[in-house]
Amino acid sequence: MNNWSMLGTPKETVESKPEIFKDYVLPVGALLIPTVSFLAQNNSPWWGSLAIAIYVVIVLIFLVVPAIIRGIKKWKIHSAKKQSEVYYLPKVAVLLRRFKPMMESSRSDTVWGVWSNGSRTSEMQTYIRPNHSHYYTLAAWLEHLSNTIDSTKPSNFDSIASEASAWVRQYVSFCQDGYYQFESLLRSGVFDESKVREIKQSWNHARDEHNQTISNWKALCSEINSSFGNNICNPYCETLKTLE
Repeated sequence: MNNWSMLGTPKETVESKPEIFKDYVLPVGALLIPTVSFLAQNNSPWWGSLAIAIYVVIVLIFLVVPAIIRGIKKWKIHSAKKQSEVYYLPKVAVLLRRFKPMMESSRSDTVWGVWSNGSRTSEMQTYIRPNHSHYYTLAAWLEHLSNTIDSTKPSNFDSIASEASAWVRQYVSFCQDGYYQFESLLRSGVFDESKVREIKQSWNHARDEHNQTISNWKALCSEINSSFGNNICNPYCETLKTLE
């Protein structure tokens, strides 16, 4: 059984690629320098010094040039990141401000306004139960986040964009809860056609503004992630469905 296992298990072969500097340049230098030094003590010809000089140049090429290239690449990446931070921070701030009117408790034409007003009668309260604690938490978080963005430096862009993305996702989940409650209400069939039509119109109108803002946010997140080459913002947010 053990023999079968040994034969049946393929051996992992690792092919080591030769490194020119390590496998060739250094060994040559180990032989060249002592040899030339010996010859120099015995009045060696001029080509001995030339050989050492050429070897030093080769060593510099293999050691210094790659380091310079790596340094230039890192500088370019760092510079591009700084430019992107300066460019996208105001865009995140502007788009995040578009959510503020949608979170105002005094408005009745927003998703929250429709959801909150939908629970005013005892009949509706059986199906419509707005999550007030979640709403106040989101509103306070948005206010804090907006103030932070207005006073932060571009170097903090990664953390700000990540937090903004987390807020949007929580807001989307919050609004989805409202949709499921209204959908359950319509499936109940306890309301007449005129009331159902009124509910649909109010919700679908508020949904349009919501979806437009979410679509803009998703587009900005995709643009940011593409520019930075990293998944800083999570663009995967569901838009709200219509009530049919």
